[in-house]
Amino acid sequence: MFWRGLSIVIIVAALAGIASAQSGGMFCVRAFEDRNANGALDAGEPLLTRGVSVNLLDAQNITIASSLLDQSPTAAQGVVCFQGLAPGQYTMSITSADYSATTPTTMTTAISANDLPVVMEFGGQRPTVQATAAPAAASTALDRDTIARIAVSALGALVAVAGMAFLGIIVYALAFRSRRAVPAGPDPRLSTGSGSMPAVRVRDTSETPKV
Repeated sequence: MFWRGLSIVIIVAALAGIASAQSGGMFCVRAFEDRNANGALDAGEPLLTRGVSVNLLDAQNITIASSLLDQSPTAAQGVVCFQGLAPGQYTMSITSADYSATTPTTMTTAISANDLPVVMEFGGQRPTVQATAAPAAASTALDRDTIARIAVSALGALVAVAGMAFLGIIVYALAFRSRRAVPAGPDPRLSTGSGSMPAVRVRDTSETPKV
């Protein structure tokens, strides 16, 4: 708390010197990196110098001025100011694409002429958790797709092997059946071997028949 109070006093004193040189009120924003997300500027937490956009609205909620912290002449102190404001009610609206807010992003206050500047504190934290969650989810989805493709490929290979094995069994069965249909030996009716022939009795034609 001491560090926060001292820093605010220093900023207000510096801005008061600027405001005294001109007429009208001043509404400022001081941005810091809230590393522990407690909504307060602590010792060791740096001031932001970029990545913050500020809009100033009047009592009718009409935007009358806009500024980027990157382009502010007091960006090194993390400060954006709107000067020379006529007395009245104003609203400060803060947005950031680089930091997640840990403090309120809007503030409505009354501004008086030639009064001390009103300073709004804005704390932001880098969205590291959101940045790392998306690649992890994408990696998980990729792993699931890879596993599914491998499973489908393996199943297709098994089906192909089973089909080839079944076809081989059918071909082998047909070939074995054809081999058994062929006669094991020569037909006896077609044999031309030199086996013994029965003896033929020759009648003696020289014998004279008796009368």
